[in-house]
Amino acid sequence: MGQPKALMKLNGKTFLQQIIDVLSATSISNITVVLGSSAQQICASLGDFCGKIIINEHWQQGQLSSVIAGIDSLGENFVDAIMLCPVDHPLISENVIQELLCAFETTKKKIILPKYCGRRGHPIIFSRDIFSEIRNAPTEIGARSVLHKFPNEICEVQTNEECVLANIDTREDYEKYIANTHNAEF
Repeated sequence: MGQPKALMKLNGKTFLQQIIDVLSATSISNITVVLGSSAQQICASLGDFCGKIIINEHWQQGQLSSVIAGIDSLGENFVDAIMLCPVDHPLISENVIQELLCAFETTKKKIILPKYCGRRGHPIIFSRDIFSEIRNAPTEIGARSVLHKFPNEICEVQTNEECVLANIDTREDYEKYIANTHNAEF
């Protein structure tokens, strides 16, 4: 991308700030940000963020190492689940977050994820009951392996919001989004 994804901008906000703002507007009680590369630069951009910031010293090992660092920072006895919000999916909405939280409470499934037009998206809720499975997931597959291992514990929440699929992972993805919406800044 030429710069940290967390600092890319949409609607005048960084990807990370966009996600934090949406989560803060919901019933999520604790927001933990896990940083790796460019952690100091990203921290400086957060201003008055009052959640927890974790530095993953092993970020080069991939996204799973950041998920594990986040889980390890929580104290499992004090959380029912985590909601994994990758920074390259910054278009999540309050509505989707609330729908996922509601499904977690009502279905008692261990994995809750959004689905749009037959495709699974983000964010994903993982119950604390499967944190050990995430910790032991193969690095090359990551948390996705837990989805394959527990298909009967998945609740797919159908949504009409395409944002759950919006993965802005490359400069090309970013430029395509800008061209379609005209609301991003470099």
